Amino acid sequence: MKFFWCAVLIFTFPLLSHAELRGSLTGTTDYFWRGYSRSDEKPAAQANIDYEFKSGIYFGSFGSTVNFGDHGFENRSTLEFRPYLGYAYKLSEDWRFNIEATRYIYNGKIFGQHADYNEFYFYSHFRDLITAIAFVSEDSYQQKHMAYGFEVTGRYPITQSIEFSSTLGYNNQKQVLQYNYLYWTSGLTVHLSRHIGVDVRYYDGIHTATAHKNEELYQPWGFHPHIVDNRVLFSITVGF
Repeated sequence: MKFFWCAVLIFTFPLLSHAELRGSLTGTTDYFWRGYSRSDEKPAAQANIDYEFKSGIYFGSFGSTVNFGDHGFENRSTLEFRPYLGYAYKLSEDWRFNIEATRYIYNGKIFGQHADYNEFYFYSHFRDLITAIAFVSEDSYQQKHMAYGFEVTGRYPITQSIEFSSTLGYNNQKQVLQYNYLYWTSGLTVHLSRHIGVDVRYYDGIHTATAHKNEELYQPWGFHPHIVDNRVLFSITVGF
C-alpha cells in the first residue's frame, strides 16, 4: 500500500504546473465524524490542502487533532493525517461525479492498537444543491472487518452569504466499533467574506444496532464511541 501511494505521487507530479491549489484552516468545537466524536467531544484544529487538475484528477491531504479518550494507554494518537486521490467527472451542467481513495494515518495507537486504514468513496452531485456519498473500508481501523455507509446532504442558499444545509447519514460499524449509527445534522453557514466562513450546526442520531458481549460480532477493542446526540457545534474556517 505504501508503494501505491508513492506511485500515485510520482505519476501526478508532472501535472502540478496545471493544478489549482486550494486550502483551508478550521477550528471546531468537536471533530464530529459519522455519528460519533473523534476528539472526545472536545475542540479540534483541522487543515486541508489539495491540487485539482484540468483532467479531473485531484489529490491532497486533510489533517486534524484527535482524541479517542484512550487515557492510560501509551503512545496515544493525537493527530490524524488523511492523504487522498480522486477523479471528478462532469456529466452535464447539473450532474458531477467523483471517485476517491484515502488512507487514514495516525501518529500513534488507538486504545493500544495500530489503526491506520484505507477507505473508498463515490460522490454524486446535483448542481450545488444535493450531494450523495457512499463509502466503504475493507479493514476499518485495522480490526479485520469491513465498514460502509452513506450520506445525503441538501443545501439551500438563503442569501448570497448565508446557506442552510442538512445531512442524513448511516454508518455501519457494528463489527468494528460495537454500534451502527444513524445520524442527521442541520445548520447555517455564514460567509463573512470570500475566504472566511462560520458554521453553526445541530447534531443528533441514534444507534441502530449494538454488538453485545455474547455475540460473535463483539470485538474486545476498547474504542466503542457513543452517538453524538442533541448537540450544537460551532466552527470557523479560513480558506485560500
